[in-house]
Amino acid sequence: MDKYLFDFTNPAFSAASSAHCALNILIGTEGCSLVVFGKNAAVQALKIAHFPKPGRDFGAVETDIRQIFGSETIFSYPYAEVRCAFSNQNATLVPRRLFTPDDLPAYFKLLLRPAEYEYHFDELPEFDCNLVYAIEPVVTRTCLQYFPQAQMVHLGTALLRNWRLIAPSDDHRVFLNTRNHTAQIAVFDRQNLLFYNAFQFEKPADLLYFVLLAYDQFRLSPEITALTVSGTVTNEPETHQQLHRYIRTVRDARLPINTPLSESAEGLPEQVYFDLFCLHPSTPAHQR
Repeated sequence: MDKYLFDFTNPAFSAASSAHCALNILIGTEGCSLVVFGKNAAVQALKIAHFPKPGRDFGAVETDIRQIFGSETIFSYPYAEVRCAFSNQNATLVPRRLFTPDDLPAYFKLLLRPAEYEYHFDELPEFDCNLVYAIEPVVTRTCLQYFPQAQMVHLGTALLRNWRLIAPSDDHRVFLNTRNHTAQIAVFDRQNLLFYNAFQFEKPADLLYFVLLAYDQFRLSPEITALTVSGTVTNEPETHQQLHRYIRTVRDARLPINTPLSESAEGLPEQVYFDLFCLHPSTPAHQR
């Protein structure tokens, strides 16, 4: 990858100091991002790269992923923790009382196009459910080749945990995060999760439809209930205008309070990379 959209490294960060740090990598079909958290959660490195041609699946961008993994010097440092998070729409929530870990493919019958998938799940005890996800083996194999000890998690898990922390304790709130042309939407009622799903969209009008559908499903008024947004949508004026036209209160998400930025990382648009910072290692352990 020739150029990062955002490229910050603490001048004092090196292989000699990385052993007490946590490396977090967020991989999607549109790009690859990394953040390194050090002592007291200080950010030691933050890099954002988009692939030249976003793919519809991970197989289409395998070469791009390997290029970044093989060329980024920071990836060769030793770390106390390494976490690889995947962003795709092939994820669903299953109540714990209905969950059967030995038959994960059953949760995706009629939902996925024919292809080769691996099935994993993340435990979400705070919601009394599990997030089950399907992913192409090419990306998990690549991650484990470069990071054999890495934990794997779905981005939806990290988002839900952090959305819950910032959801109001006395009201409803709708959350929206976008990466490439995938939108993750959740609805909370006093920090209780009512709804989560991911959708593919092509145009701003499509995204607006899915957001308003969530409002309508739970009989929430766009005039009263606020929408908190994060991700690439915040950098797209037409999409932002569409949301503001139909929803009275649209707020940009702020980084989790337990992930402070270095003072030298000025100019970072927090809401654009909120999802990456949700991977802070204080998040409970994940289940493979």
